[in-house]
Amino acid sequence: MSIDLSRRDPGIGRRPILRWAGGKTVIIGSITGLLPAKWDTYIEPMVGGGALFFHLRPEKAILADSNSELINFYRVLRFRCAELKTRLLSLAASRDLYYELRDAAPKGDLQRAVRFAYLNRLSWNGLYRVNRSGRFNVPIGDRLPQAMWRANDIDRANESLRNARLLTADFGKTARLAKEGDFVFFDPPYPRGAKADLGFNRYSADFFELSHHRRLSRLVDSLSDRGIKVMLTIAYDQQLEAIYPQHMRRHVAHSKSLISCNGSDRGEVKELVLTNYSTREGMVRAGREG
Repeated sequence: MSIDLSRRDPGIGRRPILRWAGGKTVIIGSITGLLPAKWDTYIEPMVGGGALFFHLRPEKAILADSNSELINFYRVLRFRCAELKTRLLSLAASRDLYYELRDAAPKGDLQRAVRFAYLNRLSWNGLYRVNRSGRFNVPIGDRLPQAMWRANDIDRANESLRNARLLTADFGKTARLAKEGDFVFFDPPYPRGAKADLGFNRYSADFFELSHHRRLSRLVDSLSDRGIKVMLTIAYDQQLEAIYPQHMRRHVAHSKSLISCNGSDRGEVKELVLTNYSTREGMVRAGREG
């Protein structure tokens, strides 16, 4: 079964359940304006907060990430939603509990999911960063919300995930599952903070470096040759943009920077959206600069 965007209610979108630095919620309008009209399976090999997935709620999806704690959370949310919801709704925002959980190392899947969700909800700017030993080390944010989660939001996220296959995997391994007619959305880690200012600070124990972007570029070429639709978002940077195939169409999306030590420094930033397919003419104009 393929998804046909022309028949979908434009108001169906839902926000992701997680806060995620570099997430695509702020440019979701530009992205949806550049989607292919139809596809079979939706595949997101670097799902993170899954803003586009939760907005679209596709009938068939493969969601993957190298972050095992993230995928564990989604699996527990999908298969043990009632237990997870009970645990989460019993928790209040607390600096002491935040640092207690940050230092903890629970073994059970449910306990890990609760810890992950709590740290995500209260961490500085929704940032996920680990040290060289793979330990989460983000400080708590500067506000403690009165309401941590809403039961309806948890239930809706669970509904969205019911038809999704969830994998802890490298992006290349996940992309190999794609077939002709599928749609693959890549959102590689690229906010400021890593080597050459083009990668992510430390999303896992390893950096996402320029070499990974080159590998991803070769993968996009391979997927294009196989008739698979690809969309990819990257930082608005000439060095980074030059890595990716020239046959891909370039579009520019504008958003507000959400990562800054000083809130007054959060200005408008540009992101590139690359596609290997033709979009409807009006959609191209909506997403292209100039």
